[in-house]
Amino acid sequence: MTLTLELPADLETRLHSEAMRRGVDEAACARQLLEQSLPAPDPVPMQAAINLLAQWRKEDETSDPKEMARRDREFEELMEAMNQNRRDSGGPNARMVWP
Repeated sequence: MTLTLELPADLETRLHSEAMRRGVDEAACARQLLEQSLPAPDPVPMQAAINLLAQWRKEDETSDPKEMARRDREFEELMEAMNQNRRDSGGPNARMVWP
């Protein structure tokens, strides 16, 4: 991408000085400064993790009432354990993780 910028004289002077200090031309210096200053793009690998979680969810699907009840109990036990840990570390007025 080619970009043309109009810089105030003082900024042009500062850019020239920084480019000289770095031993590059002004365009390369401006590119380096932009690369250092702008946030990195969102990582694409996050989609791979989302796809993997969706795959696991599909593999674990069930319509068996007993298995669904077991999973619900296991989930409730986990949430109670998290709340108990919060009570143990933060006292009786600690904010609970799970309502």
